[in-house]
Amino acid sequence: MKHFSLNTLLCTIAVASIAIAQGESDDKLITETCTKTPYPAQCVSYIKANYKSNDVKGIAGLGIIMAQGFQLKAEAPKDILFKMISAGKRPDIRFEMIACLGNYNYLIDTTMPEAIDAFKLGKPRLAEAYANTAAIGVSNCEKRFNGKSPITNENNITHEIALILLAIAKQL
Repeated sequence: MKHFSLNTLLCTIAVASIAIAQGESDDKLITETCTKTPYPAQCVSYIKANYKSNDVKGIAGLGIIMAQGFQLKAEAPKDILFKMISAGKRPDIRFEMIACLGNYNYLIDTTMPEAIDAFKLGKPRLAEAYANTAAIGVSNCEKRFNGKSPITNENNITHEIALILLAIAKQL
């Protein structure tokens, strides 16, 4: 019976060691990749907020996680704009809000899925182009308001994520 218990203990230690080593490897990949982005601390935070980051496979996997993060964060400004337009708020900037809403819909529904596919297919320059499109799109949305944007904070966050995504794609 002691032999069985010793074997069980050794197996448990071996499995735990492998799991810990894998976690350290993921953390190292995340840290090394994020260090090469314009917002390293935010990059680590956004990636680790996604439960899939524990099983990430390479820089392309981090790019996919960041693109998914963009999609999630971009829902906030989209929702704010939709609610403001629907309620008839701020008629002085209605045109700008409609344009930005359309822009966010395009980025969420078309640009980011294409970026994710590009990462999956091993086409980093294409992923880079989509990330750049997102960064420019968010920046242009903010500029439309000439300092009167009701979503400046949300635009800043999504722009930051787009720039991190762009930096990750450039590492491939």
